[in-house]
Amino acid sequence: MSPISLKATTKGNAIDGDRRPIDSRLHGLDWLRAGAAVLVVTLHAGIGYLVARMPGLAWPTHAPMGSPTVDAVTWWINGFIMPLFFLQSGYLACQIMRAKGAEEFLKQRTRRLLAPLALGCVLILPLDLYAWLLGWAGDGKITLHKLRSLKIDSPLADNLWGVSHLWFLQYLWLFSVAVWGLSRVAEWQGGKGAKGVTSSAMPLFHFATLPLLAISTLALWWEPQLVIGFRHSWWPQMANLLFYAPWFVLGWTTFASQSTSGGASPSHRLCELRLAASLVVFAMLLPQIHQHVAEPIQGLARITLAALFVLHAWLAVTGWFGVCLRWLNRQPPTSVKYVAEASFWIYLLHHPVVGLTQVSLSQAALPVATKFLLTTLVGLVLPLLTYHAFVRQTWIGVVLSGRRQGVRSVAPAAEVIPFPLPQAERLKKSA
Repeated sequence: MSPISLKATTKGNAIDGDRRPIDSRLHGLDWLRAGAAVLVVTLHAGIGYLVARMPGLAWPTHAPMGSPTVDAVTWWINGFIMPLFFLQSGYLACQIMRAKGAEEFLKQRTRRLLAPLALGCVLILPLDLYAWLLGWAGDGKITLHKLRSLKIDSPLADNLWGVSHLWFLQYLWLFSVAVWGLSRVAEWQGGKGAKGVTSSAMPLFHFATLPLLAISTLALWWEPQLVIGFRHSWWPQMANLLFYAPWFVLGWTTFASQSTSGGASPSHRLCELRLAASLVVFAMLLPQIHQHVAEPIQGLARITLAALFVLHAWLAVTGWFGVCLRWLNRQPPTSVKYVAEASFWIYLLHHPVVGLTQVSLSQAALPVATKFLLTTLVGLVLPLLTYHAFVRQTWIGVVLSGRRQGVRSVAPAAEVIPFPLPQAERLKKSA
């Protein structure tokens, strides 16, 4: 899954207001794609070794004694990684809408989201299911014949069935349908259609950030388990939609503001201080997460928990986004580019790989931190190896990215999710 370029359209365009010309693409987002892929594997590798286990999340095995360090790292990543995915996806969606128009936008999003979702349901979810059942059988929670019958009793079955980590593709497609609908309404009312929708998002960047974050806060106050835990389902849920939609909108307005202002964006200002502040906020947030997991908190304390969680997410997401575009906007090493290219496959496959690795290590006489590091390593290496051998130049690669990687082509195509790169002029086939 290769990057898409952001071409410079005016002389002196700048990424961070320093009058430095933009080159052929935003290399900083290659780093962001690769880094986010590593972080999501690390997140899931840590779940089996938590001190405060996530409510509602079925997992194949848990260490009897979790690691406080692994616990802190895991909850820290969990606090911002999905908002980061949705912000990047909104950023890309605005780019596609502006370049292709509303109808092509919806066709492209449907093809590039629902086809991988179907592929994941057929190839990945069965692996997930049996990884979980093997872990439960090994821990004595179910008998081996359940592997064949799949008749799992409550309470284990209560949080077992659903689309697992593929829920992201569901929600992203629904958000894409929503912005397509807004574009059509604008066109029917005599507006400028897709162009009008993308351009009108510019003022929102300056005036709507707080209301959008307030929506996420209210959704989290309503249902904390949507991120402080997990809600497994076959269908999207309202609280989750309300929590994640503002991050998609923030990504959309970030691209609109950057392209309108010639590359300079307020998202890059004070990005280092935002990252530092996010760590301070997280230090206050983690004890409250532990308290809520032990016994759900109510009243003012619950509002404070939701507000701190959203504040931490916003500071971390905008901080990482700005740092990558400001300080890492240079040609990355080949290894980083390759991880960025394979990020979609890593996202799909790592989940059962991590689960099976934790099950395999559950009886090993190793420190918890060592098991965590080994799980993270296997969760990254195995998807990368299978990507090279079975995905990159096969029909699976065509489903994921629209073409076989490594084969030159002049036909136009679109981007890759969930870690997209922007382009201001026209979308080109990924190279």
